[in-house]
Amino acid sequence: MEDNTQTPAVNGGTQPATGDTGTQQAMSAQTEQAQTEVSQSEQARQQEQATKTQAQEEREYPEMTMEDILAAEAQEPQSVTRGDIVDGTVVFIGQEGIAVDIGAKVEGVIPLNQLGEEPVTLEQAQEMYKPGDAIEAYVVRVDLPNSQIVLSKKRAEQDKGWRVLERMQEADEAFEVEVLEKVRGGLVAQVEGIRAFLPASQVDTRRVNDLDPYVGKPLMVKLIELNRKRNRVIISHRAIMEAEKAKAREATVGQLEPGAQFEGEVVEITDFGVFVNLGGIDGLVHRSELTYGRFNHPRDVVKVGDKVQVQVIDVDEGRERINLSMKALTQDPWEGATERYSIGQRVKGKVTNLTNFGAFIELESGLEGLVHVSEMSWTKRVRHPNEVMKEGDEVEAVILRIDPKDRRISLGIRQTTDDPWSALPDRYPPGTPVKGKITGMTDFGVFMEIEEGIEGLIHISELDLNRVNNPADLFKKGDEIEAVILNIDPVEQRASLSRRRFLGGGPVPQRGEGGGQRDYVSQGGGSRRDSTFGGGAQRGGGRGGRGGADYAYNAKDAQQGGKISTKLGDVYADLFAQFGLGSDKKEEGKSEE
Repeated sequence: MEDNTQTPAVNGGTQPATGDTGTQQAMSAQTEQAQTEVSQSEQARQQEQATKTQAQEEREYPEMTMEDILAAEAQEPQSVTRGDIVDGTVVFIGQEGIAVDIGAKVEGVIPLNQLGEEPVTLEQAQEMYKPGDAIEAYVVRVDLPNSQIVLSKKRAEQDKGWRVLERMQEADEAFEVEVLEKVRGGLVAQVEGIRAFLPASQVDTRRVNDLDPYVGKPLMVKLIELNRKRNRVIISHRAIMEAEKAKAREATVGQLEPGAQFEGEVVEITDFGVFVNLGGIDGLVHRSELTYGRFNHPRDVVKVGDKVQVQVIDVDEGRERINLSMKALTQDPWEGATERYSIGQRVKGKVTNLTNFGAFIELESGLEGLVHVSEMSWTKRVRHPNEVMKEGDEVEAVILRIDPKDRRISLGIRQTTDDPWSALPDRYPPGTPVKGKITGMTDFGVFMEIEEGIEGLIHISELDLNRVNNPADLFKKGDEIEAVILNIDPVEQRASLSRRRFLGGGPVPQRGEGGGQRDYVSQGGGSRRDSTFGGGAQRGGGRGGRGGADYAYNAKDAQQGGKISTKLGDVYADLFAQFGLGSDKKEEGKSEE
């Protein structure tokens, strides 16, 4: 009976069974041998694969101890949120930034523009950091579903800076900053990586108009406002100065008394004076107390920052005002001035100021003399000192008067040259014919130029052979006429001439005749007075005498019926007394009658 039971083939197929037991045993032996060969081949393949895997693991990963494995299994991913400050390890540096392992499920990335205040390149980042370096970062954004965590090293430094600033504000601590730039309204500095603003009003205790000198310089400051939400940091240098000033003020106030001397620093210059810091407190040196010398503005004497010696004049504690003096500590130039200078002495000085009435000449620092316009020229009619000199000129003068009580010195420039009037009587004796231009006209006559700068008067009664009521009917300024000299008085600088006698209308005075002087007197003199100087001051150079009566009378008075009016008689009487001709008064009166 056949056995139809099927036996699995070696390769998974079926093989019919036979009744031959030996045959079956032989086949079973073959099958077992084949299975054994397959099993050995599979084991060899698996062993080779395991060897490769182990080699790869040994190549890529360091050996780990059992403690490391247990610690790794026990460690859970770190939970991070926005705003955290985390410590991490640099994994690699790429174009997108620096990958940092912060212990989270995914690695964080610091963009290159978040490494510092200024963006950096990939090459610069690779020089700054290496894989394995520790780094601190601020968590900007967390997006775990998209496997993204954005970090910022710059924000981490700023956060650290804010914490430092908060501690300094609590301690009211002063610290040093470096001013980066000038902006509208103040300066900008950086504190612990954070930009801070220094208003112009907080730079100094006084107003500062120019902030440029502070740029790039270190400055001690204090925090006066800190607002992290508004990213606002305000610092002040003035707060430190005021604190130091308060301490110095306490020490200085106790020494303030009239006569006390201090060394101070010039801190401000105004039109009316100079403010000097004595140490925590300022005092005023009025411009009148700066120096004995003349100056236009206080800045001509001192400048801001100068160290000066001052003396306290008085202290007003109620109004907190201190009046100081600099010149009180220098010698008064008027002390011993009368010993150094005398009347008639020739001196040299510098023109410091010009006015309508004269020029001030500085003989030495703080000692000046005045040259009146009438003392500037013998012959030229000086209307303003700038016709003769200008400020800054070095001039020579003669001392005419010294008044130590009123602290005045009168000087003359024309006295340094010879008086041309002193030689005129010899060059132009009475009767000398002269020719010149009319330089001025009045109701009582005309002025004629004898030579440059020298003028004489032709009285209206000596103008023509016929009676003249108005000189303007015959002449005008600039006409050239001829006349003869009647008399010249070099002392009074007056000259009298006659055109009528030149035309043959009367005897011509001869040299040495007394009648010449008498004719001069009878004609009313030969100089015109300028009333600009007010009651007696006269122009030099032929148009102004040194005293005597005013000859600006009405010429018609001399021609009324051949008789002399009371007014004209008074004038003649004054002239007689001046020239010592009182004995001829009666004869003169008879001759006029």
